Amino acid sequence: APPLPSTAPGHTMRAAVYVGAAQLALAVTLGAAAESSYETKYYNQTLDHFHPEDTARWSHRYLINTEHWDGSGALANGCVGPILLYTGNEGAIDAFWSANGFMIDYLAPKWGAMLLFPEERYYGESLPFGDASFEPENIAFLSTEQVLEDYVELVTHLKATTPGAADCPVVAFGGSYGGTLTTFLRTAYPHVVVGGLASSAPVGYYDTAGWETAGIDEYTWSDIVTRVYDDADPSCIDLMFAATAAIEAKAADEAGQASLVDAFNVCEFAGLGPDGQPAALFQYALESLPQLDYPVAIGDLPAWPVNATCSTLVGAGTDDADALVAAAASITQMAMGSTNSSCMETLTEGPGGIPGDGPGPGNWGYQSCTETLHEFSARGIRNLKFDYDASANYCAELFDGVQPNPKALATRFGGYAIPSSSTNLIWSNGGLDPWHGGGFYEHSSPLKTDPSNTYIWMKRGAHHLDLRGPDAADPEEVTAARELEENIIRGWIDTASGGPADGTRGHKEDRTGAATPTGGRTR
Repeated sequence: APPLPSTAPGHTMRAAVYVGAAQLALAVTLGAAAESSYETKYYNQTLDHFHPEDTARWSHRYLINTEHWDGSGALANGCVGPILLYTGNEGAIDAFWSANGFMIDYLAPKWGAMLLFPEERYYGESLPFGDASFEPENIAFLSTEQVLEDYVELVTHLKATTPGAADCPVVAFGGSYGGTLTTFLRTAYPHVVVGGLASSAPVGYYDTAGWETAGIDEYTWSDIVTRVYDDADPSCIDLMFAATAAIEAKAADEAGQASLVDAFNVCEFAGLGPDGQPAALFQYALESLPQLDYPVAIGDLPAWPVNATCSTLVGAGTDDADALVAAAASITQMAMGSTNSSCMETLTEGPGGIPGDGPGPGNWGYQSCTETLHEFSARGIRNLKFDYDASANYCAELFDGVQPNPKALATRFGGYAIPSSSTNLIWSNGGLDPWHGGGFYEHSSPLKTDPSNTYIWMKRGAHHLDLRGPDAADPEEVTAARELEENIIRGWIDTASGGPADGTRGHKEDRTGAATPTGGRTR
């Protein structure tokens, strides 16, 4: 199947790469997308950072922009200007560029900053073994620790080889798993980045030992999804049940199955879901939409797509089965970005599976089979009980005996203890995003948070909306969040460098000496 457009949450299978709706959602391009261009470069990267006797290297893609890094943001320590680093996550890095307008089109021009976007290994063009990268013996070099080391090595190399960059403070930015990477990068390598903005970073979901203290459980992700729909329209969930029943009734005979294939624009009946679950694709689409509940239209998605979804279902009513099926098909195609495409290929993982995507073939499937497996169950839109053994057996089948360790990341990096041991981190979360359940908040840490860390809450924020370019339609709390983030990050840069070279505090366009907040703030 041809790749789906970057504006669509969905799947594409290329060279055995699995990308689920939750992953492509990270690369959704808003109307206020980044406008600046970039240069594509490649670095001869270390394959295995933990075995120095292994000297194998591979071609690591990264994007760089120095158009504003022209000395206009020069710092007192001799640095030409700060470096803003996006910690590339599970997708092609060029897709993430267009979804990061805050740092690209706002902060970089304002501060005379360099922009650096390294691609996560085993995604996009950064394939250490080319088309053979996803063979079990080769994909073993994909881990969060190796990814972080890639970024440390690249940053260190560029600072050492680029005139004027040696003493430049680096600030990390990341969204979702990228926000998790930003959190871990600042935690493990504080000498490399002076701070980090981790938006929609669900680090807590990996630390099940801290769930009770944080007030979450296995159903938190799906409960947030249900709540977002309930807030949009109290009748919405019941109408979803009615639509699901209508799909299942129509799937009872061959004629009905054929009509469903046509209505949903899938290539085969199996594309609607695993055996016995013909409504699974519809339910999967419904679960994907709250995190994409942005205030502006995106590709096939209208502004506030959750409200649009409920309106579509209300319009179908409860008594007309055909109208409900048509409504469900329309919603599914909207969510999956397949309204103007040829038939949608059958997804290899997602529908009927763990909420938010889990084990499967390819890159993210492998990460789920090793260290990012979410121990989520579902209720509300559908019912599912998390089954570790089923996931482990599937992973072993896919990757020659590999077994998932859902506690790996918390064990290695600290989980809910991170806010007490790390400094200069901003964790921002949105109330419409089911990933916010695993976010960090001042109350969720079992220990006292370091006062240099900041927690930002955006009630009407979707998945890392604050990283995207400002738009007039943004909720006021999102606009306020970006303002606070800007002031805090500028403070980190000035502290690390002695401030701007001309002795003022601020940036090249507005040196007004705006106050820089410090210490344990919560919005």
